[in-house]
Amino acid sequence: MLDMLKKTLLIIVLCMGYLCHAEDSTVVVNVNKGVLKPVSIAINAYEPSEQLREKMLKVINNDLQSTFLFRSIPEAAFLQNLRGVAVQPNFALWKTINSQYLANLEIHREGGLLKASMVIYDVLGETAVGRFSISAAENSWRKIAHRIANNIYERITGEQGYFDTKILYVSVQKKNRSKIHRIALMDQDGHNHEFLTGGESLVLTPRYAPNGQEISYFTYQEKIVNGRRVPIAGCVYRLNLLTQRHELLARFQGMTYAPRYSPSGNLLVFSLSRGGSSSIYTLDLLTKRVTRLTKGRCIDTSPCYSPDGKYIVFNSDRGGTQQIYIMDADGSNVRRLSFGKGRYATPVWSPRGDWIAFTKFGKDGFFIGVIRPDGSGERMLASGNLVEGPTWSPNGRVIMFSHQDYANREKIFSVDITGYNKHEIATPYNAIDPEWSTHQL
Repeated sequence: MLDMLKKTLLIIVLCMGYLCHAEDSTVVVNVNKGVLKPVSIAINAYEPSEQLREKMLKVINNDLQSTFLFRSIPEAAFLQNLRGVAVQPNFALWKTINSQYLANLEIHREGGLLKASMVIYDVLGETAVGRFSISAAENSWRKIAHRIANNIYERITGEQGYFDTKILYVSVQKKNRSKIHRIALMDQDGHNHEFLTGGESLVLTPRYAPNGQEISYFTYQEKIVNGRRVPIAGCVYRLNLLTQRHELLARFQGMTYAPRYSPSGNLLVFSLSRGGSSSIYTLDLLTKRVTRLTKGRCIDTSPCYSPDGKYIVFNSDRGGTQQIYIMDADGSNVRRLSFGKGRYATPVWSPRGDWIAFTKFGKDGFFIGVIRPDGSGERMLASGNLVEGPTWSPNGRVIMFSHQDYANREKIFSVDITGYNKHEIATPYNAIDPEWSTHQL
């Protein structure tokens, strides 16, 4: 457990109603507001060859400082140079530069592998609080750096690290008068981009399976009508990320939207639009059996399971305006969750189960917000032109979302659960509909 000093440094005290304007005026972050004093940490890294030290330090420091929970002390301020993890620190020297924690890191090559060892010290307590070692191929140095940052984050905050995770998204590249949509994959910090589909057809809503080894997505079969492409059927595909094999799971007449896996990974829940209405269905991935969960002339869409698989949250206009609802996993016991002004969409359950993120839009604009599963605690985290489609980090602390600015550029941003620390995640082309991996990859 964290001692009282660590807790004091990390407590977020929420005070409603304070607005903090971000550097660019297109997205405004509502802080709701927290008082946060970052933990000061010194990261001492020793590598005899000096070939990767600077690059790995940059990744580690960027990871930690991106959370706003840490302040990295620059190396120029160090009063002691530790040449390896076996060297004992002089705590008085590290206290002098106001370092609360010290991560002593040693990096070396052995047998074709890159190996890293680390000891984390509580400088004020003058004691080691964690040890960590990892080895991998040299070209995996960035992953090793992310894992080191994870370990520091976890030892000091007590929360799960998320730096060695991936983001799925839809890449949108303009070509002549058309757009090429491809499913893309990148590290959570925007590096190591790769494309998973070729852009031959429109692809939508890529979603991770709980095992992290496969994804599902939708695409449409089209025909030309009066010179225009018209979708005639929606297809659900599964892609194995290890074998790169695409498998057609189901084909439906009508528009299909927003697939999400059940926590067991055996079911996909999605919406299917026919005859002017939209209902929620499940697809059993083993038997291929399709089950309808909601009925009526209303529009029910964007379903998402709770982490325990007992409930499904979705949005519906059954009450006259688009709001968030929750039902049991079998479609029974439907109850309304949101009652605010405007329309609510794309609800997504936090991995912890304590919050549901959503998109809200109306006369006041577009917002990314959160609400408790019992309907309490609703608050907005970010606003801007066409912000939408939230997705959670695996530890439930950070939300990513799409944002289209007034120049029609589509980007991905992230924001802390408190409303702090909004920043853009760079992508090669326009990007929409991010999906965070459920665990480290």
